[in-house]
Amino acid sequence: MKRINPEEITANLSEEQLEILAEMMGEKPTSKEWLECHKKLDGAQLFLIHQKRIDLIQRKEQERLDAMTNEERQAEDEKWKIWYENLSPNHFHGNMGEPETLNDYKNRYGVYPSGYDKNGNKI
Repeated sequence: MKRINPEEITANLSEEQLEILAEMMGEKPTSKEWLECHKKLDGAQLFLIHQKRIDLIQRKEQERLDAMTNEERQAEDEKWKIWYENLSPNHFHGNMGEPETLNDYKNRYGVYPSGYDKNGNKI
């Protein structure tokens, strides 16, 4: 994938620059190069990059759908249909990023949860 250095960022971003920056923005984990570029961008430029990122995501999804056979498409439609039919506002969908274990809690917040001493033993 192409990269852009912070020095290469111009006031008016070209389509190629927008596309490269949108790809860099979507990387996991976030690269140091993107963080340095982000510091040099103003609000209007960031808005354009986010719009380009949305366009790239939609384009990739459309390519994925276009590459599917009819059988694969029907199977996916059936999966979504079942999911929507079983959707309930009171159903538990997970902790949404909350720590799962005692050590995860300690690593995230720096202390053990209430009910535990400083060594992680239950009080």
